[in-house]
Parts: sequence; structure tokens; C-alpha cells
Amino acid sequence: LTPCWSNKLQPLAMSTLPHLSSAYSVEQAVLGEQSKVLCLRFGQDFSPECMKMDEVLTSAAQTVESACSIYAVDVRDVPESVTEFQLAAPAQLIFFFRGKALALDLGRGPQRQVDFVPNSRQEFLDLVEAVCRGAQQGMTLIMAPKDYSMQFGY
Repeated sequence: LTPCWSNKLQPLAMSTLPHLSSAYSVEQAVLGEQSKVLCLRFGQDFSPECMKMDEVLTSAAQTVESACSIYAVDVRDVPESVTEFQLAAPAQLIFFFRGKALALDLGRGPQRQVDFVPNSRQEFLDLVEAVCRGAQQGMTLIMAPKDYSMQFGY
């Protein structure tokens, strides 16, 4: 399978992820993006997990920008997101397409959050590739390219 974005290798981005700092901006991002997948990273910007996740996401952002928009949401700025999206982990990803959170099977059954930090840029790219293809095909449950159930002891 060829990726749903350019095959060209992009230089590693040295910038930070764009931030959504209000419930309104989160809602507008979720409802406003109709042609691409939206990936929101929820957590506290300066937690070690978020910093590691942001590093992975930032390194992949330019490569996937034609298929997936990536934003960071600091839960201290948008505390409503914790209850609205049932957030529990220090850093979580939620993918949306056409205003709806996508259900993923990461080896533990359907869930709407990715509650671990991808190990590498390539691992995140593989996950985005699966999510983009599944979303564009209208799948109600998207299978991750890897089974994460044993990796994290679930």
C-alpha cells in the first residue's frame, strides 16, 4: 500500500505543534475539517509523556499534512475536554473525521483514544496511514497496523 500522502521524505520539523486553547477552538477544528483526518493530542504540555509524544508528532507533521491535521490541546487550558472525551492518561491522541471521533482497535477492542506514546515517527506514520485509509473508506472500526495489547501489558 502506498501512503495517502506524498512519498517524499520531509526534513524533521523543528517547530512545535499548533495549539487549540479553548473549547470553542477544539469544536471548530473538529467540526470544520471535512476533507482530512484530524488528530488531537490531549495532555499537559510539559508532562514528560506529552513532550515525548509531541516530539514524535512534530517529526511526522509535515509528512502527513495533506491527509491529517495535528493539534495539541493542553487540558489545563481546556478542562472541559477531560470529561467530554473521557481522558485519563497523561497524553492521549484522538482521531476525528468529518466531525466524529474514530474508533480504533489497537488490540484491546474498540476505543476512541490512543493512550500511549508511539515509539517512533514511523510507528505514528503507520498509525495515521491506517486511520486515513479507514476513514476515507467509511469504516466504523479501524484496525491498527500493530497489536498493542501485549506491548503495554493490557
